[in-house]
Amino acid sequence: MKTGTLISSGIVAAGLLSLIGPARAAPAGTAPNREPAPQEMRATFAELGAGALSLQGVAASGGVNFGVRADQLVTGATLHLRMTASPALIQELSHLRVTLNTQTVAALTLNRADAGHPVERAIPLDPRYFSDYNHLQLDLVAHYTTGCEDPQHSSLWLQIAADSDVTLTLRPLELRDDLALLPAPFFDAHDNRPLVLPIVLGAHAPRGVLRAAGVAASWFGLLADYRGARFPVSFETLPTSHALVFATNDSRPASLGLPLVQSPTVRLIDHPTDAALKLLVFQGRDESQLRQAVEAVVLGDAVLSGSSATVEAVSYARRLPYDAPRWLRSDRAVRLGELIQDPAQLQGQGVAPQPMSVNLRLPPDLFTWNKAGVPVDVHYRYTAPAERDNSVLTVAINNQLLRSYRLAPESGVEGDGRFTVPLLQGDGSRQTRGLLIPAFQLASDNQMVFQFSMDFHREANCKQVFIDNTREAIDPDSTVDVSSFAHYTALPNLALFVNAGFPFTRYADLAETGFVLPAADDAAALEELYFLLGRMGRQTGAVGLGYRLLDAQQAMRATNLDLILLSGSQGEPLLQRWQTDRPLTLAGLSRDFRRLAPAMRESFLPGGGPGAAAPPRVQLRADGDIAALESFESPLSAGRTVVALLGRDAAAARALVSTLNDDSKVPLIRGELAVIRHQGVQSFEGPRHYYVGSLSFWQWLWFHLSRQTVLLIGLTLLVALAAGLLVYGRLERRVKRRLEGQGK
Repeated sequence: MKTGTLISSGIVAAGLLSLIGPARAAPAGTAPNREPAPQEMRATFAELGAGALSLQGVAASGGVNFGVRADQLVTGATLHLRMTASPALIQELSHLRVTLNTQTVAALTLNRADAGHPVERAIPLDPRYFSDYNHLQLDLVAHYTTGCEDPQHSSLWLQIAADSDVTLTLRPLELRDDLALLPAPFFDAHDNRPLVLPIVLGAHAPRGVLRAAGVAASWFGLLADYRGARFPVSFETLPTSHALVFATNDSRPASLGLPLVQSPTVRLIDHPTDAALKLLVFQGRDESQLRQAVEAVVLGDAVLSGSSATVEAVSYARRLPYDAPRWLRSDRAVRLGELIQDPAQLQGQGVAPQPMSVNLRLPPDLFTWNKAGVPVDVHYRYTAPAERDNSVLTVAINNQLLRSYRLAPESGVEGDGRFTVPLLQGDGSRQTRGLLIPAFQLASDNQMVFQFSMDFHREANCKQVFIDNTREAIDPDSTVDVSSFAHYTALPNLALFVNAGFPFTRYADLAETGFVLPAADDAAALEELYFLLGRMGRQTGAVGLGYRLLDAQQAMRATNLDLILLSGSQGEPLLQRWQTDRPLTLAGLSRDFRRLAPAMRESFLPGGGPGAAAPPRVQLRADGDIAALESFESPLSAGRTVVALLGRDAAAARALVSTLNDDSKVPLIRGELAVIRHQGVQSFEGPRHYYVGSLSFWQWLWFHLSRQTVLLIGLTLLVALAAGLLVYGRLERRVKRRLEGQGK
């Protein structure tokens, strides 16, 4: 790590409660627990996302950010630091200052006897200093000599171990029944755990009720974002946690005794057995009213208050293609300021500031063939160095270097297309650079990182005082422009589905997507449904208001939809009618496998071809666990896509959800077929492909001809021959006219 100050506010963006769950309910039939017992919870720096902290220099800082849920109160806390200090530090002048939310809670002396080996210190934290969002800062004040010293000397260091922890004593709070709390306590932004939110349905709930629950799952998945979200399903039974309840007058969980309603209604009520837990109840006289109640919450939560609300009307327009809020717009250049939540994300300070990251989610079907790359216009400012040195700005995409720019002193900025504007009375420089992101370095979800590295000028001892007052910034008006790219791609490609939900998310409200549910009472299939809806909400930033929930008979008539076939615990009955040439068929213990070529790294140009040899075929019976994802062109309509989740039982359904929720396994899913077993994921690429999207005539012609080498050569020879005959004919006619003229 380079020496210099570490910017504490940029080290971690995590919530403390990675291990904290809601209070457990008392057994059914007991009185509500009005004084729940406190809980002691421990979270290490690694679990908080910070890992080990390395503080180096005269005045270095590191920090951890964490949150406390709205339904829990901190009554006691202890910070356990496991650290190792440099043996060169002077005990009388060196110490570690601990600050919680700007309040200094301890100043730890660095004893010479403890230097050079790990020691543990326990620091009590005053519960009064805690809030919903907390910042714990560690400031090192270090000296190795009483005389003149190098402020970045290599002997000035302190290492804090990743297993250092914060231990909290928490008491569950009984929140008031107020819809203004939403989405809390069902989702709390200060809780960085994966969201697990149970859904409660009445026995024999009709499909309209199941569909309404899916809209709510889409919304909570959007809110959960990077955490991920899962939605366990139960019929009639209440879980011992916060939960969502969906009911109509004809389909109500009997354990709650819900009253009949005549209008769409939303209520926040206590859990029957634990007042510290809440239930969000959606009700309607029928399925249509229930749908209105859910839509009112996901679209109008900002104006809800009170313990209940009655919905009078809900209206909204269908979304346009490619208008997903979390996707880069493809109709104009996009400012980086539109892609961040806080302007501080593009600002830094010190000679070694934290990297500045911007997430770029591209439309998955951008046609990048024969393009140099995606143009980026970068404007940046910095405190200009006094002389030309090794200060640089490095730009990277997905951990791959794009360009490095040397930062010139203010008086020496070169004029090759760059310009300098004085800033803060000549204390800074502003420059503009244009660069291209090569198409092969781009995926559906990308991260662009800007890293400033400022050179520190060392002179003789005692000739200067180290003041680290340098500032750096990427201007929010820097732009990324994909408006010149068409939308056109080859399918099937499971990589596009698992990373961006494509082609189903082409309309962010899923208006042209149908989910095929094998049975309305299949809890495993419903968990697949709600997980996928939540995942697509996370990927697009929009609620799936327009999706359709179909049975097998309805799906057979869905010629205008892209389809997702759920497996659940009852197999895939619709696929039994579409068995022709499928690479994998699962039926009970039987497995019919046509082995395809391994799917290589994601590529726009598919491999194989219609002339490829028939794949080997294996038919067997086995009782081990297996699940799969398969994609193919819909037999019902050309250009439409089917993605099937394959599995023979509920365990396979859980394996599919767990795999899609595992960031280490998602990159392994691509091609036409992905087989999932406990060892991992294997993907296969088929020879047959189809294309979705549109190109101009000449783009379409040259793209497809470029893959037909023999045809292209033949066409070139034919054109050359035709051109030669044309020229020959013209010359022959000219010679004939000249000879005729001479004859006269």
